[in-house]
Amino acid sequence: PAPTPPAPVTEPEGTPEPTPSVTEPAPDPTTPGVPDAPPEAMPAPAPSGVDGFGVTMLYPSKEGGEAWALAEDATADARFDPQDTITRNADGSWKMKSSQVRMSAFPSTGYDPKQIATYDRDVLASRGYMQAANDWKNVEMTGFVKVNAASNTQDNFAWYARGGKHNDDHSGCEGSSYKGGLHYDGRVRFEKETWHVSYDQGPYKPATSALKGRWVGFKAVMRNVPDAKQGAEAVKLELFVNDNADKVTWKKVYELTDAGDLGGDSEHCGGSVSAMPITWGGPIATFRWDNAQDVDFKWLSVREIQP
Repeated sequence: PAPTPPAPVTEPEGTPEPTPSVTEPAPDPTTPGVPDAPPEAMPAPAPSGVDGFGVTMLYPSKEGGEAWALAEDATADARFDPQDTITRNADGSWKMKSSQVRMSAFPSTGYDPKQIATYDRDVLASRGYMQAANDWKNVEMTGFVKVNAASNTQDNFAWYARGGKHNDDHSGCEGSSYKGGLHYDGRVRFEKETWHVSYDQGPYKPATSALKGRWVGFKAVMRNVPDAKQGAEAVKLELFVNDNADKVTWKKVYELTDAGDLGGDSEHCGGSVSAMPITWGGPIATFRWDNAQDVDFKWLSVREIQP
């Protein structure tokens, strides 16, 4: 196992915590695409405390589950691979200057593609993981970001998990994921990548104002839920925004459930059903963005949550 990174920066002792707040999105029955569950059937999760940065956790952590947080010295963290140069800002946040960013967070056992015995989708769905039983599966991914410069304001941040490396090796079958996207113009949506590159998209929804020049918090949640109709597992997908970056006031801005109706092409990787949900875990959780040449970030974390 890789060494445990230093504990994340905490708020000064004695700093009072504001009352946590979570609000629901307004229903949008006219939006095409995968239908959301009725609001009364999916209440906002009750806040479950705060993480080491003082950021409200919306779902309780799984007891004994995996967790990762951006270290005080992020450049020395064996479980974090920014894949490009990052520098420390005077306020303690970090800066990335790249137009194509893929920052990876690994479980405590790390990432080793030689430990992935098969990419067969039916096998992965049956056993629940790609590399190891502690792969990132039911997770709450959190990050705070500030866009300083972007060449395409319609591009986006994407927090994603449930796969490994996204490249052409093994016919792209290691690159499965659900991608929760927050666009620089304030729109949000989820995308399903059955393999790399094979996309199916949920509908866009407005979430907030343009991001440039201000801090905003962004959470992507993915968790397996029972699918009563099919007698199997479905995947519940949710996005939350902390518009004023106070760590506390989170608004749910997107939700949908993939019960095999979001699309897909799992036969490419041995699956017996084209649109099967990605119910398995993967060894890499990624914080991604493109076409933003100067971005500050802080308080990144990935936690395994109760499904």
